[in-house]
Amino acid sequence: MKREAEAKVAVAKRVSVTRRSQRILAKVSATPRLKQEETELELPPTPARSGKPTPDASISPDEPKIKVEYECLAKTSTETTVSALKTELDGELYSKSISKQGSNSPPIIKSELQAVVSPSSKARQHLEYASNPKQEDEVPPNVFPPYLGELEEGQPANWIEIYNEIVRMRALITTPVDNMGCGRMPTSLMNNSAVLDRRTFRFQLLIALMLSSQTRDETNFAAMTTLHEHYRAKGYPGLCLDAVLALTETEVDKCISKVGFHTRKAMYIKKACEMLAQNFNGDVPQTIEEVVSLPGVGPKMGHLLLQNGWDINLGIGVDVHIHRLAQMWGWVPKTDKPEVTRSALEDWLPQQVWADINPLLVGFGQTVCPIKANSCDVCTLSDGLCDGVNKKLARTPLTEKRIQKISKLRGNLDGLVSLRMAKDLLEAERLSSTMKKED
Repeated sequence: MKREAEAKVAVAKRVSVTRRSQRILAKVSATPRLKQEETELELPPTPARSGKPTPDASISPDEPKIKVEYECLAKTSTETTVSALKTELDGELYSKSISKQGSNSPPIIKSELQAVVSPSSKARQHLEYASNPKQEDEVPPNVFPPYLGELEEGQPANWIEIYNEIVRMRALITTPVDNMGCGRMPTSLMNNSAVLDRRTFRFQLLIALMLSSQTRDETNFAAMTTLHEHYRAKGYPGLCLDAVLALTETEVDKCISKVGFHTRKAMYIKKACEMLAQNFNGDVPQTIEEVVSLPGVGPKMGHLLLQNGWDINLGIGVDVHIHRLAQMWGWVPKTDKPEVTRSALEDWLPQQVWADINPLLVGFGQTVCPIKANSCDVCTLSDGLCDGVNKKLARTPLTEKRIQKISKLRGNLDGLVSLRMAKDLLEAERLSSTMKKED
């Protein structure tokens, strides 16, 4: 009897904590982290373009005051997805058993995608959506097609489960890479003609990638916005090859002063633009060999540029997040060289996911699993799929203090927080119901 009483008290406490957490989450979600308004740029009005732009105009030493929040930029609604997940929580969503048909397709993703989008067409769909953001059949940047193939010889035993579990989680969260990452940069910049011109799109993508090295997406986005608006103020339609060629390296450097190694990058940008004009007919080249011949462009940038700019899928863009996560899960041998990781992944990872794996895992690494502040308590990989899990954190019930801390991290993890609380509440209610039956 004493044991039963103690168990009942434990259940009551768990339900109480979960419900308190739900209340605080509602408050956190209702309070915007930044004022909910459109991206605001305090810039001089764009002059009408007449005659030759003046290359010697001064640059304001201050960057434009940018009020950006990726939750505001995101084109997807978390609430609907969370509601659907809660409805399915008692069913197949949390079942780890694999059925014969559609074995690796997450139920929630199946309901959101009208069709599985091939990696080669994803960049173009994102571009089309920027031109017409109201179309209902658009695949949002945080929604990825699951891998539906079978495990093959030589592949890590649980890689499909891990991959598709991250696909599930990414549909519930927004991350910096979703709207401020290089692949999305041209379509996220305000007043940007690149959404209509593929050549300009590719050029802006190249510049964003060149600036991205050792720089956060948020900082890179701010620098790209400053650069873009500076050229618009000069009479150009924005950041384009002609504008960079006409103006000075010093101007470029001042516009990108917040990114890492900005002086060196400004030099690389000017030299790369000269090469594009002289050797490639003013456009980004279409082979990896030619792309990496540009100063400041390595294989990672090159493959991302070809995938998003030309729909050419020849390799994997491995950054610090993919490099770290792939080793943590045992997908590749231990190494300190990203190029070794890239080669090892390309040996066994199906080519159809090469384009998606970068934004998929980068967003996950930025928010759910950063190197120093992981959130194993809301990560669904903690249920036996991840060798690097913080078991103590994963077992700890969510508290109001913890939810508030999560709300201050990069991105928006409210969807995963709601999912964890719904799961905890359901388990507590099941336990309570079981005990009542035993009584």
